[in-house]
Amino acid sequence: MIISTKAIVLRKIKYSDSSLIVDVFTELEGRKSFFIKGILGQTKTKLKNSHFQPLSQILIKYNKREKKKFNFLIDCKVHSHCQNIYLDYRKSSIILFLNEILNMCMVEEACNKELFCFLESSLKWLDNNNKISNFHILFILKLLKYLGINPHLKSSNSKFLSFESGSFEDEKPNGLHAEGESVMSIISLLGMKFDDCFSLKVSQVQKHEILKILLEYIEYHVQGFKQPKSLHILHQIFE
Repeated sequence: MIISTKAIVLRKIKYSDSSLIVDVFTELEGRKSFFIKGILGQTKTKLKNSHFQPLSQILIKYNKREKKKFNFLIDCKVHSHCQNIYLDYRKSSIILFLNEILNMCMVEEACNKELFCFLESSLKWLDNNNKISNFHILFILKLLKYLGINPHLKSSNSKFLSFESGSFEDEKPNGLHAEGESVMSIISLLGMKFDDCFSLKVSQVQKHEILKILLEYIEYHVQGFKQPKSLHILHQIFE
């Protein structure tokens, strides 16, 4: 069966001297893997290595192979020409960080058009805006909804985040939890749009703490999730 769909690149791995294994999240079919033979070799192919940058938005046509690990990629074109994401070192560091998170969270992700639309619109916003210092924090908080693990806010008096129940609590929970000013800041971000994310007025230390809480929360709920290797680079960029 031939499938044509929009896709977002999640991962590429070099295989031998001339080939790639590429994982993408497609709008119509969820996560798919492709073995692209000879793309890095000297022989010219219509598929280009440059199409498969982290979180690149592409249009693909492929032959769907039931019960096969790899599908056969027929054609690939750029869908959205991001003008700034890969040229701005701040944005490119955010992309690498978010790419790492998404790759771990979406290991066996089925078709999820709402998630795809969220990723597409978020990347467009990042490309078109410059006040981005809090973008990655708000992105992760919004992502929790599409992963089905967004914490529920019980009341405006909540001061604790219970990892076990997945909710903000008024009283201190017995199990693993977070508390303090950082939790209150996370609550203040609920429902916030990217256009307003620069309005979060907290210290750099507290931003690190907010990010630490969100990543630990994901690690608690998503099997196989690890702390992103690119986190320290992100901290250095936004010091």
